[in-house]
Amino acid sequence: MAARKKKHEEHEEHENHERWLVTYADMITLLMVLFIVMFSISQVDLAKYKKFKEGIQGGGASAVVDGGSGMLDGGIGVLPGAAGRATTTTTAASAGKAGPRPTATGPTTTVKSAQQAAYEAERRALGAAEQQLREGLGNTALGGNVEIAVQERGLVITIVADQVLFAPGSATLEGAGREVLTAIAEGVKPLPNPVTVEGHTDSVPLGPGNRYSSNWELSTARATSVLRTLVETYGVGVQRMSASGYADTRPIASNDSPDGRSKNRRVELVVRNLVDAPRGVANQSP
Repeated sequence: MAARKKKHEEHEEHENHERWLVTYADMITLLMVLFIVMFSISQVDLAKYKKFKEGIQGGGASAVVDGGSGMLDGGIGVLPGAAGRATTTTTAASAGKAGPRPTATGPTTTVKSAQQAAYEAERRALGAAEQQLREGLGNTALGGNVEIAVQERGLVITIVADQVLFAPGSATLEGAGREVLTAIAEGVKPLPNPVTVEGHTDSVPLGPGNRYSSNWELSTARATSVLRTLVETYGVGVQRMSASGYADTRPIASNDSPDGRSKNRRVELVVRNLVDAPRGVANQSP
């Protein structure tokens, strides 16, 4: 009997190997509480953001960028402070009638106004450069072979390649072409805008024995030749310059006639816009 009792007591003192489950359950519970708290905080921030967004869209708040620091200095509505940025002509009547909506100048309007002013200033600068180029080219014998226009992509200077810049099938700049480039460089060099030199040809394949295997190589070589002359001879900033060849893929006239093919054999200098036109504003020559 005593031996059986002793054996029963030893069985009750057996170690519990599942005690770790209690610690594990406590850890899971704490993690769940942590995520619930984080979720609650994020929901509060989201609600505040939605209220702020609705206030801006409804014209009830005025926010401006403070000196480029990225901080928003608010007016009325959701964000406190800076009273007086938005004003009302009358207040709501005591009977509960809604008064006029506050007039506010938001960041979108400010950005659009600045962009509009910068765009108009650049168009005036390109217009002045166009006038200077016309006057300079008017003093050259080949000025009539150059067309100048302010277009959507910027100031475009189109030069007929044959008998002005290059001999047929060649990318070596002729002497008369240098006179034309002198006048162009004087008008383009003071501008900060990037300049792209584009070479174009007609659709007639090059003859056998030509240095260039196709019109692609010829158009690219002609554009590069003009670019190097502007940079090395006239000091136009190389960081502003780029060259490309389009062969016969962008004709401005029909290749079915000699006159049309002559117009397609051209080099274009594009003084590109620095400021995009505001939405709804058409690019027109000043």
